[in-house]
Amino acid sequence: MNKLSETLEQRGSRYGSIESNAHFTQELMRMTLEFDRNNQLSDVHLECLHMIYHKIARMVVGDCWYADNAHDIGGYAKLLEDHINDRSTSN
Repeated sequence: MNKLSETLEQRGSRYGSIESNAHFTQELMRMTLEFDRNNQLSDVHLECLHMIYHKIARMVVGDCWYADNAHDIGGYAKLLEDHINDRSTSN
């Protein structure tokens, strides 16, 4: 088995299938966009939320005890917090 196939197999056993993760993540994104009717969310908001949803999907679909997902969620939340604070101080 080649290295890429091994990596994909390992990730699949840890995170679940790409199809399940994509469906879960994109459902959350669709709901986010539906409720952001005034287009208030910036690209940074949307990307941080997307990555947070992706990490949540990995927890729900895959290994919920893999702490790296929770750690990454905290990181994306901090990036979003900094973005919001930077914008608030520049206005």
